[in-house]
Amino acid sequence: MGSEDRELIKALTPFNDMSDADLHEILKSAKLTPVSQGKLSFKRSDEDSKMYWLISRSIDLLDEKFEAKNRKAGEEVTKNAIDNNFPHRLNAVSTEESKILVLERDDLGVLGSAGTDAGTATAVEEAEEGIDWMSTLLSSPLFEFIPTANIQTLFTKFEEMQYEKGDLVIAQGEQGDFFYVIQSGRAKVERSSGEKTVVLAELQPGDNFGQDALVSDVPRNATVTMLTAGVIMRLSAEDFESLLMSSVIETVSMEEAQEMVEQGDPKTYIIDVRNPKEVEEKKIPGSLNIPLLLIRKNLTKLKPEGVYVMACDGGKRAELGAYILNENGFSAYVLNQVSES
Repeated sequence: MGSEDRELIKALTPFNDMSDADLHEILKSAKLTPVSQGKLSFKRSDEDSKMYWLISRSIDLLDEKFEAKNRKAGEEVTKNAIDNNFPHRLNAVSTEESKILVLERDDLGVLGSAGTDAGTATAVEEAEEGIDWMSTLLSSPLFEFIPTANIQTLFTKFEEMQYEKGDLVIAQGEQGDFFYVIQSGRAKVERSSGEKTVVLAELQPGDNFGQDALVSDVPRNATVTMLTAGVIMRLSAEDFESLLMSSVIETVSMEEAQEMVEQGDPKTYIIDVRNPKEVEEKKIPGSLNIPLLLIRKNLTKLKPEGVYVMACDGGKRAELGAYILNENGFSAYVLNQVSES
């Protein structure tokens, strides 16, 4: 920790009341953490044993309605610890590359109760019991791709829908028109084939669904029905495309993909998401075949450090494959042209 950083810390509460010797001892346990733009330092409802101070640049503090308050280093309010509540009442998202000082509450002893962000307790309601759907969605790897400005706008676009037990949310075969996140209650996901119906999953607060039909532009591949009464937040297809999808999906040409494969750092794989019969008719050079319907089942077989270029026949299946991988923390692109074999 440099002398310039130490001087900035000495201006903060409660460090400004400490002797040089006490400050030296405290900072032995502290960590000065660089936080890149758009990254979370902590999220609402976290039962966090740490305290945070903004040392440089700026962050947004977002409440349960996703309304943001921007905080800049050097302001009077940022002399105090950021959202020093247990559990946290706010999401802290950096708006530019910043530095955050992190210290365990116990290391400050009786001073740990000092320095709450002024006005936070009255400005923000108590965190709701149970899972916070916004924080759960925000913690998805997808949000590493989304500009901070888009995040705030995105959450203002969600519409709240009330459902009773047994209500149908989406039906298999329908055209996709919304992306959904469960705020409260539980639902089941079923897929029918002929006279046979299989339950694929049970959804709970924080889980999302409906994106497959929006990304791939094909009919819904499953039915979702409420198991209990609950509240579901939905986002229109247009807002999903402009605020979320457009930031998540990036394309590369065949030449760029082949160069990435040849360089091998990181190791790059071209994944053809068509079915095996289609691949036999026209194979994409250098590709591996994982049909789209099997992508989720094969996630554990993929290398987390690898880069994946998703390919098909120029349709939407490659986009959905890339979306699924990015959603699960991988790095994936879409091949935007297929060379002749």
